[in-house]
Amino acid sequence: MRMIVTLLIGFSLSACNGLQYQQDKRMVNFQVTQRDFDAIAVVTFKQIDAKGDIATIVAPASLDPRARDALRRVHPIVATAPGAANTLPAGYFLVRQFSVEEGEAHLDGQLGPVTARMTAANIPDCGKEYSIVFTIEGGDWVNHAYKASSCAESRHWVPADDPSPAAR
Repeated sequence: MRMIVTLLIGFSLSACNGLQYQQDKRMVNFQVTQRDFDAIAVVTFKQIDAKGDIATIVAPASLDPRARDALRRVHPIVATAPGAANTLPAGYFLVRQFSVEEGEAHLDGQLGPVTARMTAANIPDCGKEYSIVFTIEGGDWVNHAYKASSCAESRHWVPADDPSPAAR
């Protein structure tokens, strides 16, 4: 019986190591494509914009052109937000970072309205900040949670399968 259990454990560990080896081998030849940016943009905005609050994305010209193209396919984009400095109208999402490299992707941004008025916490109103990280698992982009915070609230990690993340 011990022999059988030992063999099963050995085969299981070999299989796990083989899968990790295959993943590592794929990552050696990893090339970022437009499809990577497109997939991440679509999934990100489905998660953070469940109620349809985002009408326009502010995508600075400094972003990777592939990121700007992917964002354009999700919502209309502009290079700068209308209004006063350090403000963001309701319905606008300012992308601060959208990068894909070496099997990891980051999309960080801010949802308006950002009024710059002082909050109860005695800091300027900053709207709602989002940070979404994706990794490659088994050849697919996945994310298990994202971070949402505002100046007046504490930070919350939201599971990716939460049915109504925008209700927070």
